[in-house]
Amino acid sequence: MKVIGLRENYEIERKPRFDFFNLLNVAILQVSRQYALGIKMKDIVRWGIVGAGGIARRRTIPAINEISNASIQAVMDTNTNGMIDLMKEYDIPDVYGNIDDMLRNADIDAVYIASPVLFHKEQAIKILEAGKHLLIEKPLGIHASAAKEIMECAKTKNVCAGVAMVMRFHDGHQKIKEMIGHKDLGEIVSCRGQLTCWFPPMEGNWRQNPAISGGGALMDMGIHCIDLMKYLMDDRAEKTVGIIENKSFSYPVEDSASFMLKMKKGATCYIDAYFNIPDQAAKCFLEIYGTKGSIIANGTIGQDGCGDIKVYIEQEDKGYESSQVRNKQAEAVNMEFEQVNMYAKQLSEFSECILTGKEPRTTMEDAYDTMKIIDAVYESAKEERVIYLYN
Repeated sequence: MKVIGLRENYEIERKPRFDFFNLLNVAILQVSRQYALGIKMKDIVRWGIVGAGGIARRRTIPAINEISNASIQAVMDTNTNGMIDLMKEYDIPDVYGNIDDMLRNADIDAVYIASPVLFHKEQAIKILEAGKHLLIEKPLGIHASAAKEIMECAKTKNVCAGVAMVMRFHDGHQKIKEMIGHKDLGEIVSCRGQLTCWFPPMEGNWRQNPAISGGGALMDMGIHCIDLMKYLMDDRAEKTVGIIENKSFSYPVEDSASFMLKMKKGATCYIDAYFNIPDQAAKCFLEIYGTKGSIIANGTIGQDGCGDIKVYIEQEDKGYESSQVRNKQAEAVNMEFEQVNMYAKQLSEFSECILTGKEPRTTMEDAYDTMKIIDAVYESAKEERVIYLYN
């Protein structure tokens, strides 16, 4: 095992005996798993992780250990606290303190970026220039202009490049998408997405610093709802209007964002993203209304792949009822879906895209389009007017 470029830019070589047997044990475990699943070594994508805290530590690194077509070759983080413990816990061969050292590692096939948003552009372009495949956490860039630079660079490289938008991998969301595509709800006229949490002031937290994060509740949480609406309806936004404010906290990013999107196919989407609603009070609803029925999901917009989904379908065509009596509504049907580790599913599918040349589920172009929407919502709130995205 090697620890390179940490804190004082030195290299630690462990004693040969320990190093040899530890690596041998890791190799045996990996080969045993692959053999049991009928997988060859060439069918394994070897990942480097940039930004080993936060979502990478909680979700991504454990998820890679669950899947059969990927392994972790290295992690890189400028904050070295706990890095040795991390490499021991997950049998990670190499740890780095800077990205340039990591990219010189020929054993790394692909890199996943989970660093603060400010650093996405520089890191992503370095990775692409090094010829590595790239999966980058949302948002793609701190502004749409930065996202565009990454996208344009990726176009010139013969690599697989995509963006981690994990809500697309919820099994229930996939079934909703299929129902919408099959016109089971008729024409979609209205949608609502909500993602909230309790995020009080925290000294030194980069998400509360706009120079590093790019924004608050909209940039961190509203982006999931924007992407999910686009994905479910296979649509894009034409115009938007929004309200961005601080209702509860005094940090320099917004704690509250409410906005509307008018979609090209005609639906109107209402999205709420808040940092000031207690987690136990948050229901994170997803509502889809069409001319033949509706879908109401509770708790599916989140990190756990769970929740409850109810489907209401009108069984017969009816004329206008002036009384608008609703005590005989369509009977709710509970949608059955598999609760899966969305992060593992996302990483497994992206690794398969690398191995087969398939296009990733969230392309750079799609993520750049989402960043244009986010910039437009901020502009709308600042200028108090509707912003048209495409002329």
